[in-house]
Amino acid sequence: MARIVLPEAKIFKEIIGAVGKLADEVALNITREGISIKALDIDQSSYIEIVLPSDMFLEYTVENEEVVGISTSNIKKVLKHLRKGENLTIETSGEYVGFTVGTVTKRRYRFRNIDVAVPEIPEFNLDFKVTAQLTSSGVKKAIEDVESVGSVIEVDASSDTLVFRAVGSSRAEVRFTQGSPALISLEVREPSKSTYDVVKLATVLGVAEMSDMVTLGFSSKMPLKMEFHIGSGRITYLTAPIEVG
Repeated sequence: MARIVLPEAKIFKEIIGAVGKLADEVALNITREGISIKALDIDQSSYIEIVLPSDMFLEYTVENEEVVGISTSNIKKVLKHLRKGENLTIETSGEYVGFTVGTVTKRRYRFRNIDVAVPEIPEFNLDFKVTAQLTSSGVKKAIEDVESVGSVIEVDASSDTLVFRAVGSSRAEVRFTQGSPALISLEVREPSKSTYDVVKLATVLGVAEMSDMVTLGFSSKMPLKMEFHIGSGRITYLTAPIEVG
């Protein structure tokens, strides 16, 4: 049995929106320390991990550790028409999990607790040659600009510049240089360039709206990692590089 109240339902809406682009069903691992979610997309090219510590919640009552399986499409429908400031209550009771949205006027939903396997993900030991911290709004705009003209994004880093550009017949390029307001820090141990599916990167754009900053890591022909912080919570997203002929 658990009763958990998140003060801002929009946070969970954006998390489920991102997770739902990778998996139709996910498991919420609920412990006394907090909630964690892991999802891997069907071709195993992208992975997301969410950690929401108990101190993020208005109320956090958990009797025993449990795993709750939910349909992401069901939860997206529940959270579709949120009003500003509405909170979200999650309650578990054996075969069912309940979601209550709202503060004064409350909307209640109940779904069967489905059996969902938690992805077994090996420990990642990625030595990124490039690490950058940028404003989330700057990254979001750059990805949207590239996505508007192409399906492949090239991320290119030199000693003092980080570039997002479209690959293909159409052109779009967003350049962040040292001193740019959106580029907080840039560490380049080795100039690197790699290409990714821009739709995969766009998976977490909703999450970007909930965070002020994103930490980005990549190397040539290696996965790209994006990490967001929402309060004491953390969202980590990894996507594999693609080959462009």
